[in-house]
Amino acid sequence: MKNQNLRLSILLGLLICVSVPTYAVAKTLKGSVIFVRGGIVIELEERLKGTNQPDPLYSVPSLVMREVSEPAEEIFPAWIDDQRALATYDWRPQTNYHVMFRWTDGSLFEMDTTAPLKPLPYRIRTVELEEPLSLLANLQNPAKPTTVAFSSNGEQLAVGTNAGHVAIINPLTGDRIWKTRISEGYAKHAAFSPDGKRFYIGEQSPDGFIYAYDLSATKPTLLWKYRMADDIGTSDSQDPDDVYSWWRYPGPYRISTTEEGDLFVAGNHSGIKDGVDLKNAQLYRFDGETGTVKWKWPPDQTLPMTISWFDYSRDAKTVATLGYIRGGGDTGDFKSGTLYVIDGETGETAWEYTFDPLKPYFEEVNFWRGVSVSPDGRFINVTADDGRAFIFNTAPEPGGIKPLWETNLTTPLEVSSIPIAATNDFALFVTGTTFIPYHLQKGAQRPPSAHPNGMTLFAHGWSGEKVWQWTLENMPQGLQVDGTGRYAVISVSKRGQNVEEQLHGVSVFDLTAEGGGLSKYLYTYRTEGQLPYDTIDISADGRFIALIETPITMPDETVRGGNRVHIIR
Repeated sequence: MKNQNLRLSILLGLLICVSVPTYAVAKTLKGSVIFVRGGIVIELEERLKGTNQPDPLYSVPSLVMREVSEPAEEIFPAWIDDQRALATYDWRPQTNYHVMFRWTDGSLFEMDTTAPLKPLPYRIRTVELEEPLSLLANLQNPAKPTTVAFSSNGEQLAVGTNAGHVAIINPLTGDRIWKTRISEGYAKHAAFSPDGKRFYIGEQSPDGFIYAYDLSATKPTLLWKYRMADDIGTSDSQDPDDVYSWWRYPGPYRISTTEEGDLFVAGNHSGIKDGVDLKNAQLYRFDGETGTVKWKWPPDQTLPMTISWFDYSRDAKTVATLGYIRGGGDTGDFKSGTLYVIDGETGETAWEYTFDPLKPYFEEVNFWRGVSVSPDGRFINVTADDGRAFIFNTAPEPGGIKPLWETNLTTPLEVSSIPIAATNDFALFVTGTTFIPYHLQKGAQRPPSAHPNGMTLFAHGWSGEKVWQWTLENMPQGLQVDGTGRYAVISVSKRGQNVEEQLHGVSVFDLTAEGGGLSKYLYTYRTEGQLPYDTIDISADGRFIALIETPITMPDETVRGGNRVHIIR
């Protein structure tokens, strides 16, 4: 059905008559028009049955759009299924449109409609985990989705699970392109090469392998693999029956490809030796095709801390990462609570900055995901778990290394840190839920009220001025920005059985819209189950969003949601 032909005409204002072929039959079709981000969806009430043979009158599907004073524009829509078609179209809010859809057998759909002020959230499809991965044999302990990743052109979506299953599907049609099982480990993070011909997946397991597959052949083949446990160590499971035992294994906390096709990987290992917690981490740059290690950081040893996250400039010449260890410990020549800026070409440390604890509230500085680099490589933004935000110039002034700007977003009450992001125009900071630092609790474990800046998205210019903000509905669980810097996506969810906290979903923002947060906020797409941390992705062109949902058991033992992946526009 995806290759069958359709003709859709959208005319702004008055419908202008043009010469079109005459059909023998003119059956009236019923349906609706839905205005979505960057396009429209036609939903028909009946299924269209046809053939994959080309139409003798129209050799290719076409979408013709015309405004009263503008020339006609022809593009090529795509089928979602046999009742829905998606067309890319830059519609204007609160504008009247006449929509005409003609099928190859002469069937005709026409509607006069008005575009809304903002696009509607639209579900392309929901993928139940058993469908692409064939996990029906594992019903006693069903696998859960753990990671999603789009190819750069948005035409492939990878889904991984906690049991090592991996599937690549077409996000529009839902067709399965390929599936495999890398191991019995936890599929932690994935990425595609810029041309979509190679696929990378990393596991959290005793080996901590990074796998590279060649997708260009008829049957994908393994190109190379790298065992991170040889560098950062491994652990034996303390309790093999514990579903969280994977947490002690080495694995990648982020995998990302450069525009030139190289691969950045951050590997972490939180092990136990003689009853003592040990931390080891390594940052890698691989040749994406051959698997050759171009450099490792640190070069001569592992980092005796956790790499919370890393980010890099679009040209991959500037890499920034954060290192920390909770509760102190022997870190050798390295200091916990430090920003490290690395030369992306050589792997050498360009400069570093150690943050002072925010006393008397905190005795140490910790992070979680809190670093991002502007695409042009000029700025770095950082957030700490103590609620502070910082902006650095990547080329420090002669007077010494210090923040270009800093502010206290949420102190003295601690607000849990959530990923941040950067465009060339904004530094984006997201704050989480409010709680009292442990050593300050003194009998009170919960704050009397929420911090006024908790669970909020902040956008600051690179000189530090606040440009806009938006209050979120629930605890943020992840933040992604598309490759064009237009759309930001934030997942909001909270683990627990409190019925009042069951607002789960993703909020979408148009960063290019004029005005403040209200103008930039587009919509929130709701899910029934909860959204795990860091399990969303948006295609580079911003067309598709993928998010993972997992079930949650309520106090009355009813189950909400399921192990599934939502693909939305």
